[in-house]
Amino acid sequence: METEFTNLVEDAGVKKRILQEGQGEMPIDGSRCKILYKGTLEDGTVFDSSLDKESPYKYRIGKEELIKGLDIALKSMKVGEKAELKITPSYGYGDEGDSFKNVPKNANLTYEIELINFKQAKKKKWEMTPEEKHQEAINKRTKGTAAFKQQNFKEAEKIYKNALSYCTLTTDEGNELKASLQLNLSICCYQLEEYKDSLDYAKKALELKTNQQQKLKALYRKALANIKLAELEEALADLREAFKMDSTNSAVIEELSRVKQLLKEARMKEKEIYSKLFQQKLYDESEIEPKKIEIKEAKSEGSSCCDPNEKIEEETQPKPTVENKDGQIQEEKPEERDQPKGENQESNNKIVEESATSA
Repeated sequence: METEFTNLVEDAGVKKRILQEGQGEMPIDGSRCKILYKGTLEDGTVFDSSLDKESPYKYRIGKEELIKGLDIALKSMKVGEKAELKITPSYGYGDEGDSFKNVPKNANLTYEIELINFKQAKKKKWEMTPEEKHQEAINKRTKGTAAFKQQNFKEAEKIYKNALSYCTLTTDEGNELKASLQLNLSICCYQLEEYKDSLDYAKKALELKTNQQQKLKALYRKALANIKLAELEEALADLREAFKMDSTNSAVIEELSRVKQLLKEARMKEKEIYSKLFQQKLYDESEIEPKKIEIKEAKSEGSSCCDPNEKIEEETQPKPTVENKDGQIQEEKPEERDQPKGENQESNNKIVEESATSA
């Protein structure tokens, strides 16, 4: 339904008449709009149009990509709205005109325009208030959760970390959001087998001291990470504390039972190892002593062919002796020892015969 023209500025330099109502929000400075438009001069000459293009014209408010009057008009429109605009030279091409578009100097302009859709401009983080950052963190958490449900844990971890950087509120609501993101990061890291990081995020969530439900989750996530890190005593302590908070929680009960069993098995294995080590020690000691006794016996009997004293024993054996002419015992000379026994015997016989004759 068409309406009467209304002034959008005080000096009536931009007027708008709605041809078709739109709905929803209106764009602001920085918004990226998709529009259809046609511009004509007072005599009806078309000087610019997007209607002959394959796709809508992309226009960013605040950059004055066309003329100032269009920026003002678009900020008053809703998605789906069609409007007719009357724009004076001060909000159009001014006293210079536009030779490229054949717009003369000081020309009054008429536009028919339709707002197809737009994307709201995002503020930079440093431009946001704490409340705006809080809302942005919530939005990012939602995106992270969607990635987690698709088992895209790495992408979810990245989004949650980014969301955490927007958490600046120090109120209870702000702390609960921060704890929620840290708990989500803890489970993401667990799925990615980054157990140390998973443990650290669970600890940080606990430090915030938020509501009981979040504390219970933090203790449970902390216990899961400790189990993977083989810190079973720590895990047992976490689960016992969680059990005190909620003795009906099936997940806590199940993990508590499992950790007790793991500890029992670990202690039995440890006991078995120590028992084997102790028995081995006794066995080693019993092997050493008999060897010492055998060595002593070998030395006393002199039976070993490798006895180091064997050489000494050879050197102290009695040297061979002979009886001389006078009946005295003397040491046998080496040359005599080397003579053949037959010659020695003959000499001895001669000595005996001579002795008998002289007698």
